[in-house]
Amino acid sequence: MQQGERLNSGFGHDNSHHKPICYIVGIGPGGSPKWLTHAAEDAIKESDIILAWDWSLKPVKDLAAGKTLYFQETRNYLQREIEAAERARTTGETVAVLRVGDPCVSSSLAQVLEVFKDFDVRIVPSAGAAQFAAARAQICLDEAVLVSFHDGREAEKKRKLKFLVDSFNMGRHLLALTNETQVPRQTASYLLEHGLAPETPVLVCEYMTMEDERVYSVTLAEVKDTDYRLTSVMVVKNPGNVTRSCV
Repeated sequence: MQQGERLNSGFGHDNSHHKPICYIVGIGPGGSPKWLTHAAEDAIKESDIILAWDWSLKPVKDLAAGKTLYFQETRNYLQREIEAAERARTTGETVAVLRVGDPCVSSSLAQVLEVFKDFDVRIVPSAGAAQFAAARAQICLDEAVLVSFHDGREAEKKRKLKFLVDSFNMGRHLLALTNETQVPRQTASYLLEHGLAPETPVLVCEYMTMEDERVYSVTLAEVKDTDYRLTSVMVVKNPGNVTRSCV
């Protein structure tokens, strides 16, 4: 950055350059517009193109009305990102990439940044399921580690599981975002096999903030023998840390 050059972090178009703008917008944990921030609303209103999955579109349908929509599904999600970027490069329109929860947590951020690497990218953070699960468990995030298993690669999964064990042994609480390749039952089995006590307290939080939210207060041994729904956060509370205040 040259002397005197100012980084524009606000909303709206910046006439000092010709890059199209891409907002990566966290819309909250999903389902209800009440978790939208004013900053997220402003970013969506400023945008001409909306790139969204079904879950990320539901809370903002009114805000997205009349805008060009690129709807993502499992079979075409990357292609739709590329198409939206190509259009915006041609038209100069502003894009809003909608993400459930916080876009900096388990939302393929690196991939989106690569697709829109020649844009003026502005990330709009929000709260996600992990923060809500931590609140229900009454733990401090700065006394915990957060791992997402949304990347289904086996080598990554093994590395993250080992990281969870090492972090617990250092006195940290654990938060694990699940998916179909690593469900809570599997994570609990690994943790038990690597030295965590069967009576270790766990909260399994399903579909946080949604109408069918469920929170189960159980032990690690009970998690090993139970199937939970895929959209869940597993919170493993470290008994050596539960009395520490969150300040």
